[in-house]
Amino acid sequence: MINWVRRQFGKGPAVLSMQMLGGQTLVALGLKVCNAVASFALSLLIARSFGADGTGRFGVAVTTMTLISYVVICGMNNTVIRNVAGDLRENSPGKARGTVRLAATSVIVAFGLLAIIFLGARETLMKVAFGSIDASAELYIMLLAVLPLALQRIASSALRASGNVFVSQVIDGPLGTTVTAVGMLAFVVFGTARSLVTPAILYLAGLIIACGCGWFFYRRIARHWPAPIRPALSPFIIAGVPVLVADISNIFTEWYTIVSLGNLWPTAIVGQYRAAWQFVALASMVQVAMLSILGPRIAGAARVGNLADIAAAARKTFVLMLVLLTPLFLVMLVLAEELLGLFGPEFVAGAPALRILVIGQFFRTLGSPFGSILVMTGNQRWILAYAFLGIIPCVALVAILVPGMGAEGAAWATSATALVRVVSAALIVNSVLKIKVFKR
Repeated sequence: MINWVRRQFGKGPAVLSMQMLGGQTLVALGLKVCNAVASFALSLLIARSFGADGTGRFGVAVTTMTLISYVVICGMNNTVIRNVAGDLRENSPGKARGTVRLAATSVIVAFGLLAIIFLGARETLMKVAFGSIDASAELYIMLLAVLPLALQRIASSALRASGNVFVSQVIDGPLGTTVTAVGMLAFVVFGTARSLVTPAILYLAGLIIACGCGWFFYRRIARHWPAPIRPALSPFIIAGVPVLVADISNIFTEWYTIVSLGNLWPTAIVGQYRAAWQFVALASMVQVAMLSILGPRIAGAARVGNLADIAAAARKTFVLMLVLLTPLFLVMLVLAEELLGLFGPEFVAGAPALRILVIGQFFRTLGSPFGSILVMTGNQRWILAYAFLGIIPCVALVAILVPGMGAEGAAWATSATALVRVVSAALIVNSVLKIKVFKR
């Protein structure tokens, strides 16, 4: 086993340099840990200030905002990573700059169109999505946050693809979340956090700051690149559509289960489920950190047709995630009640849901390198198949389990959907794309 690890990761401190997967992963992981701490602190402050009901309402607002941001981005963040990483590897920075500019422009236009549609059909959309035309003030504020979140992700993707891992990871989460958490702490200390409007405005402000910083650093990096060579619009958008479906299928599970739970059960139950999900999100942030490093490597290797490099990078990422996350999973399984008790006594009832969600997150960990390979190699039809295999079982299982089982039913629906996605992605990568991740 020791010899195998040495063969995979090499010897000596060189493997921990910022040019190697190990060093980049450690940086990304450290920043994601900071983001996880800030996010957990924010959730804890909201739970202590507004209880399970407020936690549930805020969770619905954040998840809805995140889902809509994926629609606005339309998969272009992954297209930016794939194209910019490939263009820079081929020494074509002008093309890379044109790709980033087109993505940012498209995001602004898409947000404007969605805003017009929402204003014209607000009551219908609210009734379809939430079963009611009455929306909370925090939800409207979160809808404004869609644009800075989308632009922040484009900037972060451009920075990541150009090799600026540290700045990219600071922008993509830790900066905005920390600003929000610190601001919320100040309001709590001075006793002025009287409604959920306060954390919603702070969340919006944090995203605006992170977005501005992201584009500032990107412009500093790209100022020496040649004039932008704009890619054709239609292929650019078409390439992003399958990724859009895949991204939405990822966030759809969380959004749909939370909204369905809120329509059928008291908001306090949603708060308990959301608190349980917050702990699982700690593991998902580690996963996202590693995949953020894996993505550009896969994109660059795919551009030159090097399947062996793709398999090797995915294999190393898979092993690192298992080593780092298994202890965390065990702690959450054994100490579920104690962990949820940190939010308050009324949250302890969500312990069974937390244990079930941990099982689902373990499945996601197993399959995440396969999903990244599908997206970054640009296999559009297989991305669509993979995405729909995540949406269909989620809708069916939520309809069957949530009405009678509440938060536990939502957790089982989420975990079962994760298992379906893992199996389907592994089969596609191994049998169709012929990328043997675990070949000796």
